[in-house]
Amino acid sequence: ARLDLDNYNNDTEDGLHITSMTGSWLSIVHGFAQMKTWDGQLSFAPFLPQAWTGYAFHINYRGRLLKISVGQEVKLELLSGQALNLEIYGEKIKLSNFVSVNLKK
Repeated sequence: ARLDLDNYNNDTEDGLHITSMTGSWLSIVHGFAQMKTWDGQLSFAPFLPQAWTGYAFHINYRGRLLKISVGQEVKLELLSGQALNLEIYGEKIKLSNFVSVNLKK
């Protein structure tokens, strides 16, 4: 998963390894952002690796498009679709537009 992130082969200037990108995306979304679904409930408990300043990604979930940005704040934005109940750090929220919470360390 880290092949292109760490540029192991010193060849990322020649292009990316698409199959490796899937592993990188999964590592960020399910690893660092700790995205989970349980019993129909979407949840996040993100953290930020020490050397990183932030990361962001989009997901499609049940007909909704969300943007999640993680830095010193965690920002969740509903780009399209109906409002959504979810959890952030175990706290239930309703995302109808935009929510920002402090990053927990």
